[in-house]
Amino acid sequence: MTSEASPTRTLTIATAGHVDHGKTALVRNLTGIDTDTLAEEKSRGLSINLGFAYKRYEADGRDCLLGFVDVPGHIDFIGNMLAGVGAVDAAVLVVAADDGVMPQTEEHAAILDLLDVRAGCVVLSKTDRASKTRRDKVKSQVRQLLAGGGLAEAPVFPVDNLSGAGVERLEGYLHRLLLGKHRRQADAGGGRFRFLIDRSFSVRGIGTVVTGSCRAGSVELGQSLLHSGGGGETRLRGIRVHQQDRKHLSAGERAALNITLDHSLASRGDWLLDGKLHHPVSRFDARLRLLPGVAEPRPNTRHHLHLGASHQLATLRRLGSDGKNGDFFQVKTRAPVHALHGDRFILRDPAASRTLGGGTVVDIFVPARGRETAQRLARLSAMEQPAEAACRALTELLPQGIDLDEFSLCRNLGAQTVEEIADKLRRAPANCVALRLDGAEHPRLLGAEPYQLQRDNLLAAVAEYHRANPQRPGVGASQLPAMTGAKASPALLKALIERLIEEGGLRRSGSLLRLPGHSTRLGGRVEQLLGKLRPILQAAGKIPPRTRELAEMTGVPLAELEQVLRQAEISKQLVRVAPNRHYLPETIDELAALVEEMADGGKRGFSVIEFRDASGIGRNLCIEILEYFDHTGLTRRDGNLRFLRPGRK
Repeated sequence: MTSEASPTRTLTIATAGHVDHGKTALVRNLTGIDTDTLAEEKSRGLSINLGFAYKRYEADGRDCLLGFVDVPGHIDFIGNMLAGVGAVDAAVLVVAADDGVMPQTEEHAAILDLLDVRAGCVVLSKTDRASKTRRDKVKSQVRQLLAGGGLAEAPVFPVDNLSGAGVERLEGYLHRLLLGKHRRQADAGGGRFRFLIDRSFSVRGIGTVVTGSCRAGSVELGQSLLHSGGGGETRLRGIRVHQQDRKHLSAGERAALNITLDHSLASRGDWLLDGKLHHPVSRFDARLRLLPGVAEPRPNTRHHLHLGASHQLATLRRLGSDGKNGDFFQVKTRAPVHALHGDRFILRDPAASRTLGGGTVVDIFVPARGRETAQRLARLSAMEQPAEAACRALTELLPQGIDLDEFSLCRNLGAQTVEEIADKLRRAPANCVALRLDGAEHPRLLGAEPYQLQRDNLLAAVAEYHRANPQRPGVGASQLPAMTGAKASPALLKALIERLIEEGGLRRSGSLLRLPGHSTRLGGRVEQLLGKLRPILQAAGKIPPRTRELAEMTGVPLAELEQVLRQAEISKQLVRVAPNRHYLPETIDELAALVEEMADGGKRGFSVIEFRDASGIGRNLCIEILEYFDHTGLTRRDGNLRFLRPGRK
């Protein structure tokens, strides 16, 4: 039994090649397992469905496992072939020495290249049926076929499946390939768990079992996961890696998982996911590379899309080119799919008779507008870079900054990786600014120049408002988008304002914003009359005179006094509680403190009568004061009681 302290090293290999070139016989020679299990496969002598076989051995005191996905070579079953090669680490392209390169050899080789399978080798099978001259000619054909692709330098191993000649050398190469893959994985950063399902069945006494590959992250026995097919939650009841029970599964391993999901709900091409990765999309932007001689896909024409192990119908729309190999397209699927940045796909023609090309998912957060603009193309080009470089480029390109929640989900980056990238970019020379948005796990990152432009634009708008309205103490945050022409979301605008307040560029007075040096400028007559009103209101305390009474006490005509009171209210020098009642701000603060005391910090409610008795104010005026506090957000009414509002400011 494998110990959890030293997990099994695994390498998943797909066989590929034309029908009857010896793929299944080769797997049987390597593992001792016949992957043709269907009666029809045995009667027809060809593979129809995917076959799976394993070879376990020990190397350097460590448990090692070679997993083989034997794919059908007949053109009628190309869909099954594509489901098998969508999640492998390496490939063995099998070419019969007597037949040489055949149509499905060419198509399979093209598919492997489009899926960016760069590890693997070529097996020249049936060497007993060909002379050395013929074998050399076929080798030359293979080299020409693979030239310029990911397997261009792949070694060629002559093998005779009948006698077993050459199998041992091939096996040694695959062992070395496994150890190299293990070293690469040790250096790779971790993301959240993704498991691609390629088979689903029910076992009596056990329940639903799915097999497939862990493409990222890790999972523990008993953990809850989401099923991409319907978003339902399922619990992991068992993990089995080639007849061994496990408590843990890591990226790169094939396994059979016992889950609580009903068997009828799980299908080939579905995923089991960490809940935070569940973000089904029906549109994504991708780079598509077409095979030579293939015409550009027409918009609104349904093509066959093979993504992971799934098969979908999809339409494509060309977005543009950045001069690199392949153009950007937007892919629209009939049903929602699970896809992340870097996932590879294959595109076949509407009749599903030939492969047209393949591509890579670039962005799953596609804009509603401007999808073909130069800025969007520049953004997609930047996103193809490694994570840190992409993030740096995007902060320079996007005036509104980069949403690290979306960025990390699109790329399946762990929280630690995102924090490390953000920390690096906040330092010189990038000097990015991180803004915390309400409800976001990660900050929004703005480049130094875009942030400065946003900052200057916001401060200039406030300054212009002060020039146009010198008598007003400040501007409401809700007015700023129209004044600046900014396209920032309310959450981003709020974060920008909070940052400016922290920096000292803005001051907040209640719900209004102002520049640090701004003070209201009232006319001389208004200031003179306010000088008369303040002593009267101070002496009156909690029960100020009505407006008509103030006019009689000051000898100021009622109409003029009402204008003065409006100016004082705008400049926040007086607070209007009711149409005919005005308070000094400090008196309102005292009454607010009394309300908070009576509500015991939000633990209880109080009635108008209780407030009347505690304040010594008449009932009608108490009602006006409490309604004012309801309106300003300090309290809320529930029947005959008032309560403090949660989150009040």
